[in-house]
Amino acid sequence: MLALDKKLEEKKMERRRIRLFSICMIVVMLFAQAASLFAEGSKEAPAVKPIVMRLAHISNEEHPSHIAALKFKEIVEQESKGSLLVEVYSNSSLGSAPEYTEQLKMGTLELGLVTSGQLQVWVPENGAVMIPFLFESYDHAHRALDGEAGDLLAEFSRKKGFVVISNWEWGFRQLSNNKLPVEKPEDLAKLKMRVPNEIQLMEMYKALGSMTAIISFPELYMALAQGVVDGQCNPLATIYFQKLYEVQPYVSILNHVYNTQMLVASEKIWNSLSAEQQAIVSKASAEAGDLCRELTVASEKDIINKLVAAGVKVNYPKLDPFRAKMAPAVKAIADFAGVEFTNKFVALVEAAR
Repeated sequence: MLALDKKLEEKKMERRRIRLFSICMIVVMLFAQAASLFAEGSKEAPAVKPIVMRLAHISNEEHPSHIAALKFKEIVEQESKGSLLVEVYSNSSLGSAPEYTEQLKMGTLELGLVTSGQLQVWVPENGAVMIPFLFESYDHAHRALDGEAGDLLAEFSRKKGFVVISNWEWGFRQLSNNKLPVEKPEDLAKLKMRVPNEIQLMEMYKALGSMTAIISFPELYMALAQGVVDGQCNPLATIYFQKLYEVQPYVSILNHVYNTQMLVASEKIWNSLSAEQQAIVSKASAEAGDLCRELTVASEKDIINKLVAAGVKVNYPKLDPFRAKMAPAVKAIADFAGVEFTNKFVALVEAAR
């Protein structure tokens, strides 16, 4: 009897231990679940990784293009609240303009400042912008290129994978050299001129009887300093801020060719942006482009004064004799850009006068 009672008591104790263990396990599981839920609730939402856009250009840090690029960066990053970041690369640090324009085409670069002459390698229609003496003033160029003429160029560029966000500024080209003041077309026959790989300037100098050599922009200063060529043409801002005047004591104000400079995006990066982000980039580009234009145009009179003070001889040739020589160049450019397109583009430019 005692043995039976003892066994019953042992079984009761075993059941109590099992219940107690079960209760402890349930409590532990409840605490673990509560801790997990608390931890989940206290976690911050994962941060959205910002989109980084590299912007390449060829000018140095003093040039209006770079100053405007920094303004673009500021606006984009502020308006996007940091979801879009812009890295500005000056001085051809991501390659020459033809090189980084190709990167835009391939989608391996996000943004670049590209002139009409540089873009024409991929989009020949852009070549029509550089028809000699096509634009009579900065105001005329801006009206035309911000209007239907510019829209037409942007349309053809988009078909080739380039998104023209807005027009900035490069400017009217002026002629510099190390031999003589250019007063008449015949003077060009005495000079060997640097040209980029752009048919407009090649054909223009050919029509004026000048020899030419293709030299990339990063190599230009050294080529001029070493006498590889006698002269070149670029806007006053470029002649001054890139220090070309140090090795070019003569500058002739011809305004013979106008170059627009555009902020261009690769189609790959543009299509990856939301509609809101595209609007932010477009707005920032328009504001920065206006600044680039303002700085470029406003600086020209001051630059001429500074060039003269530095000992550069600045002269103002009569333009009609130069215009009279341009027919062969205009025909070659029209053939390159497409005669039908050129006629339509020129008509739109004329309508904007």
